[in-house]
Amino acid sequence: MAASKDLNLARKNLSNSLGDNAKVYFEKMKLWFQMKSTKEEFDSEARNIMTDEQIHLHNEFLLCLFNKVRGLATATPSRPVKSNNTPIHTDKDKTLKEKRLKLKRKYKTDRSNFEPADMYVEVLSQTSSPVGDEPIGANRSSAQELLLPDRTFVLARLMLAAWENNMDSADENTAHLIIAATQIFLKNIITAVFARRKGFTVYQKNFIYNIGEPVSCSWKRNTMFIPRGIHSSKPTDIVDPDGQVPSVKQTVEEMEQATAFAMACSTSVLSSPLPPVSINDLLQTLKIYKNLVNNHTTYATNMERLFTYPTHSTWEDLESKKLLC
Repeated sequence: MAASKDLNLARKNLSNSLGDNAKVYFEKMKLWFQMKSTKEEFDSEARNIMTDEQIHLHNEFLLCLFNKVRGLATATPSRPVKSNNTPIHTDKDKTLKEKRLKLKRKYKTDRSNFEPADMYVEVLSQTSSPVGDEPIGANRSSAQELLLPDRTFVLARLMLAAWENNMDSADENTAHLIIAATQIFLKNIITAVFARRKGFTVYQKNFIYNIGEPVSCSWKRNTMFIPRGIHSSKPTDIVDPDGQVPSVKQTVEEMEQATAFAMACSTSVLSSPLPPVSINDLLQTLKIYKNLVNNHTTYATNMERLFTYPTHSTWEDLESKKLLC
């Protein structure tokens, strides 16, 4: 909560200081979040419309944003650090080891030897270094990473959308809801794609499971209790347990008919394995099940993209690309 309050306070101070330029500032930040510009471009363009005092507020706002998105304030407890980025409280073993290394270096000759690097210094320099020019959690694209959006990715986008609509911030629970909705949305699309390719079982006329199993014929009957032959060693079935009356055995004709029926209703020969799921499968699935994407704009945009993937560029398109290059 403290990080959210600091972020809101820094944003309000920056917005009040910028005045009419606040809208331009957040538009440039949106381009940075959408990876249409780099952090250096965003920083240089933002500084062009700011004074020295506003630049200080800009740096303070970015620092609070980094801490909020990355969860530096609540992820791990902070350790007391010196000015040279080394912890104050060190183990005795480590200090003894450093003393030994110093003694060895005093008597080092001019001969070139291999000296192993101290990994603790490298790790501490990376963890305790100030925030640099690397992108934050929002400056990533799920389409480029081929991964589902995580909490920091969604939360940063939500905060930017909230600021554009004159809101203070976005709740972290909203990010969890969006992530869960995204997973369910993709699960429904993948289930529909696989259900068109192979058979499946339905539970209570709604839940689809057991995808990939052969479709059972509705005209088949259970062949579990078919006798194996005339002289079967199977124990006698008891019809009436009180009277211990054995069941009547099947005749030879009945057994022959049951065996012929079981052979006719046997499982079919397995078909050749299907090719991997392609864009065409997804395209045909979205054509049939249009309710998978309820938003018409999203549906139309992605259908156009799917149509353009399997098509080749025409000569006019290639020539226009050459002219543009």
